[in-house]
Amino acid sequence: MHRETTIPEADQTAGAAATGPHACGGAGGNCAADASPDRGGIWLRGNARPGIAIAIASVSIALLVALAVVLLFRTESAGPPLASTAEGRWLSPVVAGVLVAAGLVVAATAIGLTALPRLVLEGGRVRVRLAPLRSETVPIEFVECFFLGSRLEPPRRGDARSGGNRVRTLVMRIAERAHDHAGRPTLPAWGEWREGSVTFDGRWCEPLSVDLARRLNRDLAAAKRSAGEPGARRIPGGRA
Repeated sequence: MHRETTIPEADQTAGAAATGPHACGGAGGNCAADASPDRGGIWLRGNARPGIAIAIASVSIALLVALAVVLLFRTESAGPPLASTAEGRWLSPVVAGVLVAAGLVVAATAIGLTALPRLVLEGGRVRVRLAPLRSETVPIEFVECFFLGSRLEPPRRGDARSGGNRVRTLVMRIAERAHDHAGRPTLPAWGEWREGSVTFDGRWCEPLSVDLARRLNRDLAAAKRSAGEPGARRIPGGRA
């Protein structure tokens, strides 16, 4: 289990946010800034990871190659090796081409999944994606604020020189009254969703910064005003 902490105010110059009264906005370091007009309804973008995609594609191609070798070089009990026959001589390049194409498809799919937006405003709801093939929506009225934090990752096995790496995170707070939205299953590498806190791992989304937290709180306040929520003017981070 990872221990989630917030970054002290002294670190705000490095892109972190403070806790306390200003953790979600107001007059402090997390108060909202102007939203980017070119984002549309996307609040938080994903982070395409080509390295991960290449690794997945490589493993997939290796498995497919092993399968192809078994098919082309069958045992003697099953007949002569296919690769030594006329059929095998033209089939081999076809199989190679199919394997390369399959690897490219796997890589493109993996990159596409990791690049999917993590937060999208859809009408009066916020769509949260913390798993490649699964997303959940939360009514905008239940979203309270955004703030930056961090957590300490345990050191790698056998690494006695390191006490672990600190990873920057973004936290979306959900109102306590929203019991049905307190937790959801996630891909742990992308983040966590439990006890009313949705935590996004900074390694799998766009770079996290104070300006990003400010913009999210500003967008949240604007979305609540647009939805006509009575308490929208009191949203932390809003400047209504």
